[in-house]
Amino acid sequence: MQLNNLRWRIGYTLLILLVYILGNSIPVPFVQLTQAFRGMLNRSPLTMVSFLGGANLERLSVFSVGLNPFMIAMMIVQLLTMMRLFGADTLSPHQMMIVQQWLSLILAIAQSTALVYAFKLTNGLWQSLGAILIFTTGSMFVLWLGLMNMQFGIGGTMTLILFNIIFSSVGPLLRSVNQMSQSSNGTWLIVGLVILSITELLFWVAFNRVYYRSTMIDINLPSTTRPLTLPLAFNIGAMMTYMIGMALLMMPLMLTQLIHHHTIFNNISFQCWFCAIMTFVLFYFFTYLQFNPQEQAKKMRNQNSYIVGVRPGKPTKNYFWFHWLWICLPGALLNAAQLTFGLVGIQLLGKYAAFALVSVNIVMIVMFIKTIKDQLLILLIPHRYERLMKREG
Repeated sequence: MQLNNLRWRIGYTLLILLVYILGNSIPVPFVQLTQAFRGMLNRSPLTMVSFLGGANLERLSVFSVGLNPFMIAMMIVQLLTMMRLFGADTLSPHQMMIVQQWLSLILAIAQSTALVYAFKLTNGLWQSLGAILIFTTGSMFVLWLGLMNMQFGIGGTMTLILFNIIFSSVGPLLRSVNQMSQSSNGTWLIVGLVILSITELLFWVAFNRVYYRSTMIDINLPSTTRPLTLPLAFNIGAMMTYMIGMALLMMPLMLTQLIHHHTIFNNISFQCWFCAIMTFVLFYFFTYLQFNPQEQAKKMRNQNSYIVGVRPGKPTKNYFWFHWLWICLPGALLNAAQLTFGLVGIQLLGKYAAFALVSVNIVMIVMFIKTIKDQLLILLIPHRYERLMKREG
């Protein structure tokens, strides 16, 4: 019975991905794919940012804006909840989702407008309004697909973003490989890149599993019970940093296309420093949302538990703050370096820019697959329990 439910969910997810592929193949009426548009994409990191942020500017379609507005809406709601503004912290999950959907609509209109006018995709007011309406409608439809997958499929919106990364990167990557294979020593260069990519993949798989163990005692349990482990992962904030950080970058990068090319905002050094600093800060922010030292210390005190060798209350809070700051540092530095490397590579590698995407995509794919795998394991728990009961019976 449980396996049938899992098969049904997998089938539902595959159907949603099929619809997503079709939507990415439908061109937008009134839109002109100009050489200026291609040129701006080649000299800016918008391609990478759009892939990672849930959009797809590589091919203009009804789904180009995609889940990008929803990513930003999630960030806004989390900020309002954390700062306890406008009663956001009192909202139920259902009410919070409704707020996120309305914010997504507003942001989808704003991003569609910026996309049409920043790249001069249309001629005339009515054509522009028509294109904005189509881009906005497509974005909200993708959001609906993600929510349906969250309820009936596997992985929710993350499955769509992961598929978008892979689906959008394959074409440019194959073209780059083909061009490199035709050059002298191209085969050896490709072999070297494959080995380097596999090495990086193994590193991020290992780093994603590294965590700091704090030994915890729960006095409500029998004294013979083994001490519990409170883990704090080194890379806990990475996935949200990549998703929402790239979503936040997309609008400013589009608007910079309206500014003269030689301004500081279009300077590669400024973009790299901005990307690195923003990634570093966002990593700490999303780690804080998932592991709040003060709330964690308060929760342990209320549950009559404590860290071995640390007194409850303020000492426990200080203990968590100290370890939180230092444990997050390697992940914040590594992810900032990773994204900055991708940003520089896209602008410096020219026709081989797709290779710069591989490094960034590896991190995203590792994190997404881990999350989806965890969801699959949760769905399989009833089946395993059923098999265990039959075995014991």
